[in-house]
Amino acid sequence: MPQFLEDMEFNLMSQADQQRQGSLLISTMMAAAFVGSLAAGPLADIIGRKGLTLLGTTIFVFGDVLQVGADSIAMVYGGRVMTGTSVGYQSEIAPKEMRGRLVSTIQLSIGLGMGLAYWIDYAGLKVQGSMSWRLPFGLQLIPAIIFFVGMLATPESPRYLVQKQQDRRAIEVLALIRGDGKRDHPDVLMEFTEIKQSITYERQHTSGDYWYLFKRGNDNNQRRLLLGMAVQIFQQLTGVNAIMLYAPMLFETTGASGGNATLFANGISGIINCVSAIPPLIIMDRWGRRPTLVMGSIICSMCLIVMSIISGIHGTVEANDSAKPTGSLADESSLTLLALDGRGYTIAFMVTMYVYIFSYGCSWGPAGWAYPTELYSQGKYKALGITSAASWIATFAVIQLSPFILDQVQWKFYTIYAVICAVLALVIYKYLPETMGKSLEEVDLIFTCDFNTYDHAVHHPQTAAEALERLEHMHNKQSHLFNFGTSGISNNLPPNAIRPDNTNNV
Repeated sequence: MPQFLEDMEFNLMSQADQQRQGSLLISTMMAAAFVGSLAAGPLADIIGRKGLTLLGTTIFVFGDVLQVGADSIAMVYGGRVMTGTSVGYQSEIAPKEMRGRLVSTIQLSIGLGMGLAYWIDYAGLKVQGSMSWRLPFGLQLIPAIIFFVGMLATPESPRYLVQKQQDRRAIEVLALIRGDGKRDHPDVLMEFTEIKQSITYERQHTSGDYWYLFKRGNDNNQRRLLLGMAVQIFQQLTGVNAIMLYAPMLFETTGASGGNATLFANGISGIINCVSAIPPLIIMDRWGRRPTLVMGSIICSMCLIVMSIISGIHGTVEANDSAKPTGSLADESSLTLLALDGRGYTIAFMVTMYVYIFSYGCSWGPAGWAYPTELYSQGKYKALGITSAASWIATFAVIQLSPFILDQVQWKFYTIYAVICAVLALVIYKYLPETMGKSLEEVDLIFTCDFNTYDHAVHHPQTAAEALERLEHMHNKQSHLFNFGTSGISNNLPPNAIRPDNTNNV
């Protein structure tokens, strides 16, 4: 905002210095979020998931208050650091049948927050003085305080309680969220047993440190970690942040200009981003993670191809200093602005761009958050801290490098992301196992026993039976290395257990 630039004495700086300051403001928050993501893992195991969330919210509130009352750029930097470190989410208490939908609310919250922020900034143009930027900062305290109060009534994760040997409290929480308050409910007892077995295994066979996540071993933790990091990085490689970054520039090509056009363009993007997060609440636990990501990648790629064609045929290259996005490193030369040679083509381009944003919001937005949370039962929060840190690195790289790429290749900028999205569809189809509807312990069996990971209808006791069968097969194959009696395991299965040969080649 112009008033913010004046209050922070940005107007006394050169254009290049202003761009560097803007870049540092963005980079400071991302660097803090990177550090906060890595710290979240061990803190979650020490103070609990609920305690971590409350701590993060408290840090955010203090950081936001610091920004609201800032009278120097140093206070703004301090506030950005504090708000950047407050990163976290909760998925361990989500039922496996609804986990995708519940975790998808993260994307809905992000879209709603972005949409409201854009329109609040737009309304702030009519406010005089420093309140034009202090008020938007201050309004962030309202949802933060509501969230803090709500978290006080949220139960602690049962997995954390079992980890801390508080079994009775864990059963009470499971009864509250699974069994209508009945401790002897079959679902409660089954899930408690699964969690207990998983935690016991982790204590006996893992070191509990970060290095365990980078080891292959029978649990394939290295593969899980790489898959989680890949999905979070792929989420940024779809190009959505880079495309949304230039929405205000596209509005300028229609004849509109100035702060109103910029904030109005952001507001439209925010509305679409918010609305697109609603369908996943319905389809995420019906379609599966892989189909959602594959279809999202294909549709995004098609939209980017159309945008590339329109820009390539009807675009004209201009130099526009004012078009530089705040926070980019493009401060050495004028940024290339692709102006379209007709209002109709501009509208067609923007409609396609908004379809692209909607497609991303229905697929990569929610699934990119949901999938990594379903890969781990041991060392879950340490792993999620690493995957979130990878996401912040990718976000930083995309935002900082995109101006240079656009300046060098012009309309081919969209072609690059179209190709990336097409490649992502193939990678997801070939390498990502399906996790929809499976408990975290069943996902463990997927990676340790190499099941048919594309059939999301496979559950206990089928997976348990096949696990025993495969253990016996591994023993027979490697009997010269290991000499302990697993022979005949499958013959001792309960009569009602479904054996591998009756599971349709699971």
